Amino acid sequence: MPLAKSVHSVIVLSALAVPTAVAAESAYMSTYSDLDFAKCEIVHEDSEFGLVEWRCAGDHGYDILATEADLRLYLAYQKKGELHGAPVTPSDTETNSDLSSDEAEAGDRSLGQTIPPFNNLGPKLEWRLGKEAGAEPFATIVRYRYQADPDETDEGQVLVVSRFREGESCHVAYIDALANRNANKMAREIADKYAKGGQCPEGSAPVLGLGGEILQ
Repeated sequence: MPLAKSVHSVIVLSALAVPTAVAAESAYMSTYSDLDFAKCEIVHEDSEFGLVEWRCAGDHGYDILATEADLRLYLAYQKKGELHGAPVTPSDTETNSDLSSDEAEAGDRSLGQTIPPFNNLGPKLEWRLGKEAGAEPFATIVRYRYQADPDETDEGQVLVVSRFREGESCHVAYIDALANRNANKMAREIADKYAKGGQCPEGSAPVLGLGGEILQ
């Protein structure tokens, strides 16, 4: 079943929203790395467009490619020595009249992806991988903090589940970190079930569980 259809399944959403009384031991595990741009290499900077691109040390032989543009942070993942597509900057998308505003906000996947509202990132990045020796990570979970309303000071938080392989990174699902009591558990279950195989969703990634209307 294609990923874009399977993650929208009402049955799947219901199962994820209500934790089971006795959960089977997961075949997967998490490791964590820091997201501290002060310790990252600046790859490119363009003050005219307010653009900064970093390469940060990740985990398990992967680098984190981060770009700040238009008050948003884009992330992608690259295995050392692996090509990650042609470089595309947000300034390219913003000046291309053939692209919709949604495409300009989401960015090209060779650059990475972000979420539509103005945003920032939490200090940690979670990697999901198998427990067997030498297992490769297949997904990340990162907390975005965003401005829920431009006229208010309220802050929203969303867990973004991403998958990556063969030089391509993409968002798989969004979970509102404030509206869902078991948001971290939900994010891990989504990563383990949908980020390990299948294809990237067509269009925007689905919002799962409660809340997250601004991301839909």
